[in-house]
Amino acid sequence: MERRAKYILVAIALTFISSAMAQQTRQTNMYRYNMYAVNPAYAGYSGCTEINFSHLNQWVKIDGAPTTNFFSANTRLGKSLGIGANVLIDRLGMFQQISAAGSVSYGFKFAKEHTIRVGLSGGYFQMRLDPTEAIAFDAGDNIIDGGVQSSNSVETEAGILYAFKGLELSFASKQLIETRSNFNYPDLDGYGLKRHFIGYAGYSFILNKNFSLTPSVLYKGVNNVNQLDLNVDVNYNDFIYGGLGYRTGVGLLGRIGINIRKMFFIGYAYEVPMQNIASYSAGSHEIAIGLKLCRKKKEDEHLTAVDPVKASIDTVTVVETITDTLIVEKIDTVYIKEPSNDEVRKAMMQAAEHLEFENDKAIILKGSHGDLESLTNILLMREELDITLEGHTDSNGTEEYNMRLSKNRVEAVKDFLVANGVDAKRIKTSHFGESKPIADNKTEEGRAKNRRVDMEVLNR
Repeated sequence: MERRAKYILVAIALTFISSAMAQQTRQTNMYRYNMYAVNPAYAGYSGCTEINFSHLNQWVKIDGAPTTNFFSANTRLGKSLGIGANVLIDRLGMFQQISAAGSVSYGFKFAKEHTIRVGLSGGYFQMRLDPTEAIAFDAGDNIIDGGVQSSNSVETEAGILYAFKGLELSFASKQLIETRSNFNYPDLDGYGLKRHFIGYAGYSFILNKNFSLTPSVLYKGVNNVNQLDLNVDVNYNDFIYGGLGYRTGVGLLGRIGINIRKMFFIGYAYEVPMQNIASYSAGSHEIAIGLKLCRKKKEDEHLTAVDPVKASIDTVTVVETITDTLIVEKIDTVYIKEPSNDEVRKAMMQAAEHLEFENDKAIILKGSHGDLESLTNILLMREELDITLEGHTDSNGTEEYNMRLSKNRVEAVKDFLVANGVDAKRIKTSHFGESKPIADNKTEEGRAKNRRVDMEVLNR
């Protein structure tokens, strides 16, 4: 009798899901760690190659409850193009859906720190129905008598992403082109794929060099059915992740994960049912495994100084108000004879090698001013030369934290040059945080080499 009750409960759940079409999109509680799973615009967004697998077991203790396996991979090609692919196997009672899709995305930046990406995805969708173990309440049921059936259709998806500093806003439409899978059951309609909408909004607050906090909202909607996830996630030094959430109509969500060497990710999420099937279910469990591979920067061999900063001071931390504490001193310009290319190279290398900042600040130490003064004088005399500055950090602290630190420190060098007469249009800056190390971050010597501002001069 207990087993029959469980099947009856699954039948009720199937009826609900069929009417809401909710199970046509992948259910997951770990999307914060793989946003490509909910929006194709995220393909290549991080600039790294990302491979992820997740397994979700919903409504534990209920026979025929949903289980979902999802595999995805995405990467960046060049500066703007992203590609990805994913495979989904989802089982719900006597239903099984299998889909495989490829994605392409394109992104561009404007006003320095604003990013927009758009993505498209298309692939194959199969719905399979196996009533072999189903319990029939009516003799002559068309589905039971019809045996195993399957039907194929096309799956399409489109998405857009906007990012600015710690802010992310994205929107996607799954089953963009509505299609129908027709089974060979007499007097029964096929399985219609309904258009779904997914929206996401989140903002990462950098609390200090080790902690960041990200509140976020995820919206899912189809027809007149809407659902919201309200989340708060904490990141400790890009190593330990944790978060809590609330899903309307369901209950509480909890998740935790660790990132080993900022490369391997292992995570777990638990959904606590508080409504509907709460008295029958032991909740939903999800595990996720991820691999993230990022390219390393090669040293330039031509007229560029990539020599490391040799002082073993900490190069981490920048707060939002750091621009209010930048100290730039004007120096007296001393003119010398027009320098040769070798003298330009030497001055640039010395300025990069001896560049030091105050601990946890984007303030250039006075001991570095002399070499920057020499470089300034050369740039004033060789007006046909432009200069590029690239800011880098070691791996201490979170990625977001180090990205902002590298930006503020490279801007401090630019401000020094501009304050002493160099035209700002001749100075191009970029910042990469910890993403382009030239040495091993496991040792203090290696970290010191990675805390640097690379410089290069170019003829116009």
